[in-house]
Amino acid sequence: MINYWKIVALSYAVMTVYASDSCDNIQNNQKKDCGYAGITSTECVDKGCCWVPQEEGSATPWCFYQPTTSEYTLSDMQETATGYEGTLSLIGNGDDTYGPSISTLKLQVILEAQEYVRVKITDASNDRWEVPDSIVPRPSVTTKSPTQDYDFQYTENPFSFEVIRKSDSKTIFKFSNEFVFKDQYIEFTSEFDSNAKTFGLGESARTNHALTSGSTYTLWARDQPAAALNDNLYGSFPYYMQLLDGAAHGAMLFNSNGMDIRLNDDSLTFSVIGGVVDLYVFSGSTPAAVSAQYTSVVGRPVMMPYWSLGFHNCKYGYTSVYQVEEVVANYSAAGIPLDTQWMDIDYMEAYRDFTTDPANFPLDEVRKFVDGLHDDGMKFVPIIDPGIMVYAGYDAYETGLKEGVFVKDITGEGFYLGQVWPGPTYFPDFLHPSAQDYWTAQLQNFYDMVPVDGLWIDMNEVSNFCNSDGRGQVCANSAPEGCPAAGASQTDCCLVCSTVDGSNSLDFPPYDINNVGGILSVKTMAMSAMHYGNVSVYNAHNLYGLTEQIATASALASIREQRPFIVTRSSFLSSGRHTAKWTGDNAATWDDLKASIVGVMDFSLFGVPMVGADICGFLGDTTEELCARWIEVGAFYPFSRDHNTLGAAPQELYLWESVADASRTYLSMRYQLLPFFYTLLHDAHSTGALMTRALWANFPSDNNAADIDRQFMLGDAIMISPVLDEGSTEVDAYFPAGLWYDLSTRSLAYDTTAAGAFHSIYTPLTSTNVHVLGGNIIPMQQSAMTTKAARATPFTLLAALDVGGEASGHLFYDDGEQISLDNTLQATYTLQASGSSGSLLCEITEASYEEASTLQISTVEVLGAPGALSAPSTLYLNGVELTTASISSDSAKGSVVFSSLGVKLTDEFTLSWK
Repeated sequence: MINYWKIVALSYAVMTVYASDSCDNIQNNQKKDCGYAGITSTECVDKGCCWVPQEEGSATPWCFYQPTTSEYTLSDMQETATGYEGTLSLIGNGDDTYGPSISTLKLQVILEAQEYVRVKITDASNDRWEVPDSIVPRPSVTTKSPTQDYDFQYTENPFSFEVIRKSDSKTIFKFSNEFVFKDQYIEFTSEFDSNAKTFGLGESARTNHALTSGSTYTLWARDQPAAALNDNLYGSFPYYMQLLDGAAHGAMLFNSNGMDIRLNDDSLTFSVIGGVVDLYVFSGSTPAAVSAQYTSVVGRPVMMPYWSLGFHNCKYGYTSVYQVEEVVANYSAAGIPLDTQWMDIDYMEAYRDFTTDPANFPLDEVRKFVDGLHDDGMKFVPIIDPGIMVYAGYDAYETGLKEGVFVKDITGEGFYLGQVWPGPTYFPDFLHPSAQDYWTAQLQNFYDMVPVDGLWIDMNEVSNFCNSDGRGQVCANSAPEGCPAAGASQTDCCLVCSTVDGSNSLDFPPYDINNVGGILSVKTMAMSAMHYGNVSVYNAHNLYGLTEQIATASALASIREQRPFIVTRSSFLSSGRHTAKWTGDNAATWDDLKASIVGVMDFSLFGVPMVGADICGFLGDTTEELCARWIEVGAFYPFSRDHNTLGAAPQELYLWESVADASRTYLSMRYQLLPFFYTLLHDAHSTGALMTRALWANFPSDNNAADIDRQFMLGDAIMISPVLDEGSTEVDAYFPAGLWYDLSTRSLAYDTTAAGAFHSIYTPLTSTNVHVLGGNIIPMQQSAMTTKAARATPFTLLAALDVGGEASGHLFYDDGEQISLDNTLQATYTLQASGSSGSLLCEITEASYEEASTLQISTVEVLGAPGALSAPSTLYLNGVELTTASISSDSAKGSVVFSSLGVKLTDEFTLSWK
């Protein structure tokens, strides 16, 4: 027995379990869908799958994978400096479904931290693909944590293990004895209490936040419109958080290969097509603690530029730089705040990166436009796609060709030819040692032409308009004089793709994950294509977007010498260290509006807090009502941008008066809250705190909160309860236990201190519901048309009292652009008040941002219950009495306001009254 580790070996007699050859013996909840809508029995059997018809309308798949199972026995478990190591030996011969089992595996149990354990299983004899540390640096320990918040218990024969949280003796991960490890197929199951709710496992668009039992979640990056609910989308996050009996825990499989994850009532089964088992189990036991533990491994989110928290506008389909100029002017005329104007691929010459269209977006005019934005305190962000056009004389192509920095095809001699917007393209290989210098040089050349403030990196799954059947290992240009041909759509494939090795197991693996498009290579590069170092696309596909993020963020930081801002579509574990994220090509529908809330909450869980959806919808024509309701939600996304597609009706926020009214109201509120938003970003950056939160993240013991999908919170202080249904003017909002103040009226709206409760709220078209939870102090500034202008205004501290008459909060502030956070202001605020007396204490914990001394806290607002507060007769600042003209009160509301204080933001102070 080791005093800091509970390790239990339960040895049973050798027991071998083999899968039956009969498909009839498989339980319905164990059937993994092998088909697609409309598949026939012949097609199913030809895929090597089982065909067992069900009743019409049944959720059980008719076509499902052959059962495969095996077991291992553990031996030679030895203590190491970091934990324990042992050998797993296959019991019997296993089975040959999806290939032969690997007979001997290496087990490592790494006691990496007090709060989490890492369990790694790989081939004992041969190296296997793992995500390189150069892409995702993770903790690497040389000694075990001296204490653990968990017990690791294992059974030797057949091998299984459990991770048990010590504080409440709850099993937080139970690795079943049925374990399959083959070269291209790994399967294991975690069993859990059926009362647990599971969140995470992205990326998909859903209207429900909790994952659904009976569903398979496929993780494979794909250019698939987010408007298609429940399909695998652009990124891969094999990480989840579970909520059980008011406590939280989580787990992450650190693996970049494609996978299916099937959730049942009491189990989660991972079916992975390569790599290793590199499992992290996070003990929690609060949602905040799980997030902190997870981000301590994959990396804390990067700080974003302050200006990026302003409002952004874009459209695919602007016809000229002059039209874009007009749009910016129209926002200003309408009095709607706008910080950043974007350009989609319209600005490019023939859709080639690092160019401008000489006819409609002439370089001199674009430069003049961007300089004008900068003069007005605004920013500019254009799109860049990874596909580099194969085009003689084009520097990005010629230089990349010379330096050999493109992904190679199966032959190892030529580069993989795909097709994206400009036509035939090669794809930069960001694993190549010369790729960073190549990419930086191209961006530097572009920046010298147009001084961009950030970059939007799209199509980086990667997307390919060809290889529609997934069998195109080698492609050639069928029309070198015009591809696509004149008059054809840019998305019409003009390449001829062929299969040169039909037996290649990378392009045609034994197990097909449930990729919505079909086999792995459909509409992307062939899996047999190769990155530098003989790394297959099969293994690295889900990492492409991440590697582009790393290269782009590094390039921008070196070029601009300021904090980089990039927004990506594809993402992976750790993307939050480098990038912001938008949720992709949604549609102008009410379901997409609902799904946007789930998507933003999901990416907060994934450690990518700077996230938002295309406001008013990307695909299709929006409506006035939908757009009004959407800005009432989108004004509170961390990343707030209006954007829609080519051919869809314009939807700039000033085009309808009701939308403009809602925009002015709630974007103005957003701009007042910018210091609060920015502080939340720093909380995420420094501690891994969740920025956008489901209600259950703040109230994990509230069973009602766990089912709320249509409301969300910013940090632990502000709750948004919007209208999400067409024609509705009512919100049935849930208020967990506490005092809830209406931010618009600065008055107590609901007292639910006894117990959480639902309340129906009348919410007309140009309104939404924003409430502050009692106990919080919110740092605010005044609204303005840009973040630059807002930063120059005085501060207000809004204190919403809890039932005990107390409130607290904090502020992080700096210049908003420094890369290294060397010069910052950090302050904490604590307040207590009762009747006509109270005090506010400000403590400065960091004061190296000297420029903040030019700013003042001019106002303190204290909100309480009606009749709880009354006007004081005296007011003191650091013991010096101030004029009573600074005091105003509203006893009916229960509020007291102290104004004209003139306190430097950088000064510690005590404000007291009686």
